[in-house]
Amino acid sequence: MSELILEAVNLEYSYPDGTSALRKVNLQVQKGERLAILGSNGAGKSTLFMHFNGIYRPNSGFIKYQGQDISYKKQDLIELRKKVGIVFQDPDSQLFSASVWQDISFGPLNLGLSEEVVIERVKQAMLDTETTDLEDKPTHLLSYGQKKRVSIAGVLAMEPEVIIFDEPTAGMDPRHSHEFMQILEKLSLEGKTIILSTHDVDLAYSWSDRLAIMYRGEIIAHGLPGELLTRPEIVKRADLTIPWLIETHTELVKKGWLPSSAPLPKTKTDLFQNIPAKSGQQSA
Repeated sequence: MSELILEAVNLEYSYPDGTSALRKVNLQVQKGERLAILGSNGAGKSTLFMHFNGIYRPNSGFIKYQGQDISYKKQDLIELRKKVGIVFQDPDSQLFSASVWQDISFGPLNLGLSEEVVIERVKQAMLDTETTDLEDKPTHLLSYGQKKRVSIAGVLAMEPEVIIFDEPTAGMDPRHSHEFMQILEKLSLEGKTIILSTHDVDLAYSWSDRLAIMYRGEIIAHGLPGELLTRPEIVKRADLTIPWLIETHTELVKKGWLPSSAPLPKTKTDLFQNIPAKSGQQSA
């Protein structure tokens, strides 16, 4: 039976200028799942994430962690943030130490871990994010992509149970985007709960176990990616597009090149494997 680890219940939040950011948001996160929050810019994804580890406090409603309402007392928030880590979209909002090593080690050191454990965690996080060669480099001299990877390493070194990534591949080149997705796969295999926000429908569809679609501060649909993203009315309402894998699959079925019973592909490899091999040889 699945186990809830995070939950938003009737969450409402407005910014100080009165702008409504979240409206009656209800969302359950299962332990160990890969959940994508999909929506265009301004949908409320980042604001929701700020509630998950207590950075923002809702105007009404509440957040639960492992079945308990989170507390906003200082020490309780420190404990929550050990368990729920967030990698912000803008790495400059997360990096503040003089060097890469100091920045990545800051979190583990503040957990009161031994020096040996801190060193081990930092080295592993740097290996996972390919930042080992940046160890002594000042953080303010890093490129945007390097800053992004260092900010991810800083959260990985904390070893939280839930890791939230806000638009993680924004600003990354294709190679580093691919390598980042491999990091997510490794974390998932280790049993981590991963929540990812994106406006990239192809990424959300291929990667996630479950999908929540946000639009103007509301969750307008949630469920299996293949069920939601084949419904044009939902995709259109959220100002999104249908993933290319689904569009290609649909067109191949229409043309008779795929049987109507062929399952929706989650990857390019799935799509190619669904196409039946040509029987016989053409005559010369």
